[in-house]
Amino acid sequence: MDFLLSPIISTYWPPTTSRGTANSLNSYLKINFSSSPDVASQLEALNGLYARAYQMLSLADQLSGVEGRANFSQRPTQSSDTDVVNIAYFDKTHYLARTPESSFIFKVQQIAWNQVNQGVPLYPNDGSVINTGSNTFNLNVGGTGFPLTVIINSGDTNADALAKIAQAIDAANSGVTTAIVQGNGTIHLDLYGETGEAQAFSLADLSGNVVSASGINNSTQTSQDAKFLLNGTPYIQAGNEVSLMDGHLQVNLTGPGTATVTTGPQTVVDLVQSLTETMNSFSSYVAGNSYLTTALSSAWSDLVNQEAAILSKYGLEAGSQGQVGLDTLKFTEELQKGASQAAEAMGGLASRVKDFVWGLTSYPAATLLASPPTSGYGAAYLRSGASAPWWQPGAGNLWRIA
Repeated sequence: MDFLLSPIISTYWPPTTSRGTANSLNSYLKINFSSSPDVASQLEALNGLYARAYQMLSLADQLSGVEGRANFSQRPTQSSDTDVVNIAYFDKTHYLARTPESSFIFKVQQIAWNQVNQGVPLYPNDGSVINTGSNTFNLNVGGTGFPLTVIINSGDTNADALAKIAQAIDAANSGVTTAIVQGNGTIHLDLYGETGEAQAFSLADLSGNVVSASGINNSTQTSQDAKFLLNGTPYIQAGNEVSLMDGHLQVNLTGPGTATVTTGPQTVVDLVQSLTETMNSFSSYVAGNSYLTTALSSAWSDLVNQEAAILSKYGLEAGSQGQVGLDTLKFTEELQKGASQAAEAMGGLASRVKDFVWGLTSYPAATLLASPPTSGYGAAYLRSGASAPWWQPGAGNLWRIA
């Protein structure tokens, strides 16, 4: 029976290369299979193989030739002064579509602070300085009151009393949190509000002496809003987090001063790492799919081992069964020493990967199977007088039927 097999999955098509893809790859291969129960699985195996190959091809294109040199010269998304603004999150995939570079100029007058109160130091094992019995006090946060009660039993220590106060405050869910701090043989209760002026808080005794005896109404840091200019526009907000570009870029204000955040395409380190990840996906697939010829895995492992030996200086490491690792710190160090040399080295890897993919897609799909069809044009290739296997340089006469 006849099957039309497309060596692509639409999710990954078209590859970004300009090397004649429209005529040579974007076409249907007609394979005449014998009536085998494995036909559907063979087709699925081939489609999965081509999909992973085109993923590699797309990334390899971005690291070789003119496009590769351009990517190696791009600056990453960064802040000119991390003591003023640092980058908290950057969605790298947003830039795969070549979003134009942007810049954001921050002039930070003040960053947001939260209020901090620090209680007086007490000896933990001494009897409680808080009155025995029921003690009530009010916690006011941004104008909202939270009346709280603490019951101190006879025999409670200062450690017991502070633990009960902390539990009552935390249970109120007011936004104020607590911590019992130990040091120099004493303990004290600290309170922490949320950032922003609107989150200022105060405490007062209603009955008993929880607040006065523990000292928890003593502020060591007052709350304030963040105030800054972004590209000349003033902003006042309760927190230090700033979301840009519809959430694809998020930064934190870290101190007063001026800083420029510049965004660019996906950095070359990310591209190389993405390439190695897709190489590993391809390697695992060809090694673990029983419908594909084992020659594929062997040929791929040879390529990885050769390239890792050449590029070990740049952090490329070969693993088992064609897996490859990238030491990003080592690669970054070499990149900083010489971008042009790193571009040439990684461009060589990308070119080898591209050549492998083009070789893979240039011959009958049936020849990539462990048990090819016994009739039709796949079998014709198997009876050919090829001078060498298709994956080796110099292979010829692939279409001469014996």
